[in-house]
Amino acid sequence: MARRRARVKDKWSMKKWYTLIAPEYFGLAEIGETPADDPQKVINRTVEVTLAELTNDYSNQNPYKKLIFKVYRVAGDNAYTKFHRFEMMREYINSLVRRRTSKIDDVIDVTTADGYVLRVKPVAFTIKRCKTSQKSAIRKIMREIITNNASQKNFVQFLQECILGRIPSEIYKNAKKIYPLRRVEIRKIELLSEPKKVEVEQPQEVKAVA
Repeated sequence: MARRRARVKDKWSMKKWYTLIAPEYFGLAEIGETPADDPQKVINRTVEVTLAELTNDYSNQNPYKKLIFKVYRVAGDNAYTKFHRFEMMREYINSLVRRRTSKIDDVIDVTTADGYVLRVKPVAFTIKRCKTSQKSAIRKIMREIITNNASQKNFVQFLQECILGRIPSEIYKNAKKIYPLRRVEIRKIELLSEPKKVEVEQPQEVKAVA
């Protein structure tokens, strides 16, 4: 006699789709969906979205700016995310490289005014090839501007000013005095650590002494 095959459960039919939600400082925009048969399996998943898709603004370099968010909480059908990483697409950075010019980059770890630790990677492109001493001077300006801005601003303010170009513009304005520049960008920002949440102790009831 032929054996009856055990019915195989369709794994996909057991899964539920969760809507991925951007952080509040990006408007709580819906940035995609992800399937899972258990909401806990959605925690720590990452999602990539360009700044153009996030803001519906395809001007300037927005299509080349990529944000990576990580899920930290699931509530109902929604999976809420927080910032994990920002980066300029490699093809865009490569398009800025020219022969007989200099590319000046750096890696700077900073702490924001509200305690977030970030690794920031700026890059500058000169019009012509410059000297080693000029590279060092430009790198010093990058480091001072990025470090000072981070220490004076909270995480959201600093992140937005890096991504939207205000801090690169400040670097450009000051560093071009050392040597003519063609472009300054923040090519990558990584979140290294978040401030620990301080638990407020509840005051204990004071009992009257008889």
